[in-house]
Amino acid sequence: MPNQGKRRRTRIPTDLLAAAGALCFTAGVVLAAPADPGPRLDQQALVRTLSLLRPDYPLYISSVRPLAPGVARRLYMALVRPGATDPAGKGSAPYAGPGARNDIVYDEVSIATGHSVAWRSLLLEHEYFHARHMAGATLLPVERDGVPEIERHYNEAAAWGFNVAEARAGRYPGLRADECREALDRLDEHYAALRAILKDADPARWSRISELLRQPESLLSPAGATPAAGVRLSAASDRERANP
Repeated sequence: MPNQGKRRRTRIPTDLLAAAGALCFTAGVVLAAPADPGPRLDQQALVRTLSLLRPDYPLYISSVRPLAPGVARRLYMALVRPGATDPAGKGSAPYAGPGARNDIVYDEVSIATGHSVAWRSLLLEHEYFHARHMAGATLLPVERDGVPEIERHYNEAAAWGFNVAEARAGRYPGLRADECREALDRLDEHYAALRAILKDADPARWSRISELLRQPESLLSPAGATPAAGVRLSAASDRERANP
C-alpha cells in the first residue's frame, strides 16, 4: 500500500458516496485525536492490535514485521510470502490457496509519521483482508482470464471498500478526516480504473463486479469456508497487496 499524494477524484456509486460521507462526518468529530509522535513502531503492539481486531489472523498471517534495512519502498504495508524481504522482489508474491499463510511487512516511518494510531488499525485490516482472500476465505471472485490490471484494481477496490465500510461502522475510533479521505481516494482510484477497463468493453462483467463492490462487508466468509464457484486465487493479482 504505497504512500502517495492526492489524486483527482472521479464519480463512484451514490451508495458508496453516502457511506463515505458518513465516515468523514464521524472522523470530523474526532479531528483532534492525537497522532502518535514517535517515528518508530512497536512490532508487538501491532501484533496485539491485529489480534484484537481479528483474533483469527494466525489462520492467514504468519508474522508482522518491519521492512528489512535497505529496502526502500514508498508503502505503508504489504503482504508477502513468509520470509520475503522486498515486496517488489521476485519470489515475494504471497502464497495462494486453501490454508495459505503469508507475512505482513511494513514501513515504520511511513506509518508512524503524521498518522493517527487508528490509521494503523485500518492498514492492518487492509492486509488481513488480502491475506484472507489469498487463503480462499473470502467470497471475492477473481476472473479466470488472469488479466493482472483487472485483478489488481478489483482486489484493491474490494479491500479499500471493506476499510471504508468498517470505518463507517466505527471500527477505527480516532481516525482523522484526512485519513478517511485517503481511504476513500484509494477506493475511488481503483473503482474508476476498473470501470474504465470494463464498462464499455464488457458491460455484463462490469455489472457483476460493480455489484459485488457495492457490498464489501459481505465479502468475508466464515473461516475455512470455500469461495464461491468460479473463484480463482492468483498470487500475481495481489502483488500490490496494498499496492494500490
